Amino acid sequence: MSDGAVPSSAIYVVLAGALLYSTLLSLGLIAYIAYKPRKNNARHCNLRYEVVIVSKASKNVEKSLFESIKYHTEKFGSVTLVVDEEAELLPKLKELHGVKLVVVPSSYRRDLAGKGRALQYFTECCVDPSKWYVLLDDDSLVLDDDFLYEIPAYEGDGYVAANGVLVPRPGRSLFAYVMDWARYFEDLFFYRFFTGVLSKPLLGLHGDLLLVKGSVLREIGFNNHSLAEDFDFAAELVKRNYKTWQSRTRVSIRSPNSLGDLAKQRGRWFRGVIQGLKRCPFKMKLVVVVKSFGFVVNILAYTLAIPLIIYAGSTWLLLLLAPGALYSVSTYIYGARRAGKPYLFLLAPLFGILEVASRIYGLIYVKDYVVIDKN
Repeated sequence: MSDGAVPSSAIYVVLAGALLYSTLLSLGLIAYIAYKPRKNNARHCNLRYEVVIVSKASKNVEKSLFESIKYHTEKFGSVTLVVDEEAELLPKLKELHGVKLVVVPSSYRRDLAGKGRALQYFTECCVDPSKWYVLLDDDSLVLDDDFLYEIPAYEGDGYVAANGVLVPRPGRSLFAYVMDWARYFEDLFFYRFFTGVLSKPLLGLHGDLLLVKGSVLREIGFNNHSLAEDFDFAAELVKRNYKTWQSRTRVSIRSPNSLGDLAKQRGRWFRGVIQGLKRCPFKMKLVVVVKSFGFVVNILAYTLAIPLIIYAGSTWLLLLLAPGALYSVSTYIYGARRAGKPYLFLLAPLFGILEVASRIYGLIYVKDYVVIDKN
């Protein structure tokens, strides 16, 4: 194709997706530069909060779970652990000291799934409306306590929930670790714009560090059968016009131990989001669909379209597609550097294809709540 040729309909689709993605990316860049979470100089002495870890407590999460319990008990003084009555590790967990154990009866709400079911039981039996709750996954490690200085700065203005910033730590798969750094950049750009700047979690929330006011937990709960309970919770916040912020606090998350586990993890999230879209307000549907469509087209752009355009010599098409492609490749360059293997950025096209394939895998094969190996 020459510079003056008319693009085919396929190229128009690629361009539309890439332009939408670049628009969101531009908004994210503004958020990255301009957004600074508010915080008080000191914690209010009457701030009441509770650190809550929710876990399936199976043997394939044993090491991560006990690491998280020990870490947070030492950092915050106490931890609440929510597990199912049928959990494999329950006998060992009963022997722990300094941990408040909440056991979900096996007969409770079998219509619900996974973490959402456990959270709903905890909400009904244990949540104090006046407290703030720090909800964590069993591989999460909260790296600082900035959120404790932010809550007093936001609570008085009607803010009811916040997310931290995800920072990956290595699992057993080097490739999965490199790919997981894309989640860090998504927080700094896309999620920061919606959750932080707009104070509306239109892309959803993640459960690796979810701060929520107890009264709002009691009001909303987790009453839907969902593979992505955090996304459903965000949709309910949007419906009720509640305000959120993005915390300065960073939370370390363990990367999947294999590319197979990464596909299961990403696939469950994507299927959960697709299922949850029917319960979303229209503006949330629009943002999620545009972001997802733009993401997929952007991957196709830099793996297939850009090489073809360079070969064909179409400069203007290349310039239109370049911003999104540069962003995506930059996340993998950063991840490769953090892994100590800078040359791995050359596999960026492969990483992108794996991300898209995992979403397809989720739609076809993921039918229930999946907990990957976190040891």
